Parts: sequence; C-alpha cells; structure tokens
Amino acid sequence: MRFPKNFDGSQWALHSIYGNDLIEGSHISLYFRNGSYWGFSGCNIYGGDYSLEAPNSFIPSGGSSTAMGCSSPEGVMEQEADYKTALLKATRYRRTGEQMELGNDSNQSQLIFDRKPEYSMNSADLVGTSWSLVSMNGDYITEGLSITLIFDSSSLAHGSAGCFDYELYYEANGDDIRWGMDDKRVGELPRELEKEALQYTDSLMWAANYRLDTERLEIFTARGDTLIFKPSSS
Repeated sequence: MRFPKNFDGSQWALHSIYGNDLIEGSHISLYFRNGSYWGFSGCNIYGGDYSLEAPNSFIPSGGSSTAMGCSSPEGVMEQEADYKTALLKATRYRRTGEQMELGNDSNQSQLIFDRKPEYSMNSADLVGTSWSLVSMNGDYITEGLSITLIFDSSSLAHGSAGCFDYELYYEANGDDIRWGMDDKRVGELPRELEKEALQYTDSLMWAANYRLDTERLEIFTARGDTLIFKPSSS
C-alpha cells in the first residue's frame, strides 16, 4: 500500500460534521499511522484500520471504541454517534491546504478536519529530563500544588500530582507519545487541590503529541488539552 505524501502520520481536529460546527466545549481528533487510525470522539477513544485502494479513496474498517458515557457538554454523546457513523461510511477523502474532507462517492463532504501542528522531535531527548507543571489549558497551577513529570528511560517515566504518585510506561516516536499509567495515593490534599491534581492525571492519560526544548515541554492530548511544563531540579 502506498500512502499519499503527508497522509500517514498526520493528525487532525474535526472542524464540522454534516456542515455543522462542533458543540461548544467538545473536541474530536483523528490520527493516522501505518494503516491504522485512532482518536478521541468527544467522550471515548476509538480506532480501526483503513486502506487507500485508489486515488482519493478512503476505506475504514474494524472500528472499535471504549464505552464511557459523558453528560457534558450537552449533546456530546449524540454528536459522537453521528461522527462515528459518518467516519465509517466515508469512502473518499480530499485534501485542500491544511484541511481534509471525508465524504462519500457523491462527493458530499460529511466531515471536515483542520490539520494539527506536527513537530520534529527526537524521543531520546526526553530521557533524563525532569519537569514541573506550569499550566493546563492556559490556567496556571494553583499555588501550593506541586505536579512533576520525570523521564527515567526510553520507556519509563514517573511523577507526582499532589497526593498521587504515578508511573508511566510510554512509547514515543517523532512527536507522537502514548502511555499507560499506574498511580497510588500517598497523602491528603484540600478538596480543591485534589480535584486539580485529578484533572491533571486524567488529562495526562490522553497524551498524543509533545513538543520539547531546553526550557519547555508541551504535551498535547487527543481530547484537545495542552499541558505546559518548565524544567525541574527533581
């Protein structure tokens, strides 16, 4: 199978579905790699395989999804169902600049995506670095709450989020990063700080991409969150 240039490995955020903008406060993402696709559909992680059998053809197959329920924003579950249906019924794609459209043989565009930024990263540069969380989605971390992330090796990281310690078993390739997490409680926090710590650990589980330099680490999640870290002396 030959992949069109800049298709395999590309990453996208849904702009509209059936001509309608997404519900405010919702986010849907789509990632391609080596004949597979995955992403966040508004509440759940989904994925499957795809093939490109002819110019501009797109044939998805084997769709699977987690089965969580979400009550907010209002209507997100119905939007998620519409998205999954449209995706699995797609037969063709069209790229125009930084947008991609998925539609049917009648050239009707059912899903329109905006391309997400991609960064030239070397995962080896993560190893041995230590970080402290500065902000989540533009909101600074509350004073008195310490959140850290330390990359021990090419496959293992650990950190703390207030009264929670965690370990991450991760895989990184280019700017892609995925991991599983184990955590445990090691103390108590005031309710609001614990809530903020849990928001971080929940967000961290959805990690999809990262950008790294000597003074800053950014982690971008499949559900649209941005976590910004500064170097730590830990």
